[in-house]
Amino acid sequence: TGGQRLLAPGSLHFLSLLTLVSIPTNSISTDCARWCPPKSMCVNATACRCSPGYISSSGEIFTSVLESCDDINECGPSSTVSCGNFSDCQNTEGSYYCTCIPGYELVSGARTFRNKSENMCRDVDECQLKPRVCKSRGVCINTQGSYTCECPPGLELNPGDPNLCTDVNECTLGQNPCHTSTHCLNNIGGYECRCRPGWKPVPGSPNGPNNTVCEGAETSDHIVSGTHTNQAE
Repeated sequence: TGGQRLLAPGSLHFLSLLTLVSIPTNSISTDCARWCPPKSMCVNATACRCSPGYISSSGEIFTSVLESCDDINECGPSSTVSCGNFSDCQNTEGSYYCTCIPGYELVSGARTFRNKSENMCRDVDECQLKPRVCKSRGVCINTQGSYTCECPPGLELNPGDPNLCTDVNECTLGQNPCHTSTHCLNNIGGYECRCRPGWKPVPGSPNGPNNTVCEGAETSDHIVSGTHTNQAE
């Protein structure tokens, strides 16, 4: 009425769809590139930026869909990262951290740090550790970044375990340290020269494991140590 026309139900929805379809596609703006690869974020509709710790062959920001973001080796030769003295750089995916080398530790007790300014690596005194690092009578000698074990006379370091002192069998070294008139008896840390059954030390026989001499007589029960010879009474 009055020159006005009423739209049928549903006509308004149809006109709205028709309007959207008729909008030129080049008039719709896109604020973010949809092709950015993993480990990156978009800068705008045509560029992407690699996440921290990653980089592309074109640099941090790139515009090619063929680019990828790869881990930066902060510990590599060309890196500007410096962990300082007595430390190692450990590269991780997208990051890195510093650690003290074996034999050193951070004063704070922490296990990792980020750069030279945080480096407080100091020598570990292994000789104060519990349990003892040197076993079986071994004497611990602390050194810069390490330690050594020394054995008392009659013992030697085990070839298979540098922390273990084992007995030296003086009686089987290829040259019997005792006189032929005696038997060599090995013990822990030393040895003894015992007269043969029915023999006894020669009166005035000089002291010392290599000079102990016995003579045939009545049975002797004398024991001659590796460092001392008992005279016959």
